[in-house]
Amino acid sequence: MSAERHTEPDDQGYTLVELLVAAGLMSTVLIIVLGGLVEVYSNVNRADTLGAARDQLSTSFRRLDKELRYANWVSTPGQVGNAWYLEYATPLGCRQLVLRNGVLTTASWNLPSTTPGTPATIGSNLSVTGTTAPFTVYLPNSQPYATASAGTSGVGADYQLAHTQVRLRFTGQLGPTSLPFDVLFTAQNTSASNVFSDNGKLTPNDCSKARPTV
Repeated sequence: MSAERHTEPDDQGYTLVELLVAAGLMSTVLIIVLGGLVEVYSNVNRADTLGAARDQLSTSFRRLDKELRYANWVSTPGQVGNAWYLEYATPLGCRQLVLRNGVLTTASWNLPSTTPGTPATIGSNLSVTGTTAPFTVYLPNSQPYATASAGTSGVGADYQLAHTQVRLRFTGQLGPTSLPFDVLFTAQNTSASNVFSDNGKLTPNDCSKARPTV
């Protein structure tokens, strides 16, 4: 009779080296997957905050466009402490823009009063863009683009303004998202004839009396 061969079951399992290699591969896969998920979440969050910041600035733009478009006088912007001020006159009364501590507010009042009413917030989480003042006023007959680099202003260097223009520049900040805001408004009810007096100086306006002094 031939002897039967009995094979012992293979109970050796996995070696420590094999377990370490498998764990390393699994860790690599998890890192790649988690990294992709974090990047997707970050992109979604960035898009949401960018949209929210854009919506806020668009609301501010629409509010100001309705008023500055019909302004018949605009003051020279000024800074008092950490606040920037801009006053202007409209057919409905005086208006004041203030950027202070990241909040843009507007207030109104009617002459002969020189005290602005309760400010209304039209923008928040705002900051000055670098060292650029948030409010800039260009007067009629001026040539603000005379020294601009070719092509950057969209008009010729000899372009002369017929109306007062107000430029607002600041940066909206919402979470990790920064959104620059740079817009130009034209006060269509202004011209050289009502901005300047006969001696060539700026015509004063009682709406400017509301600005605080240091």
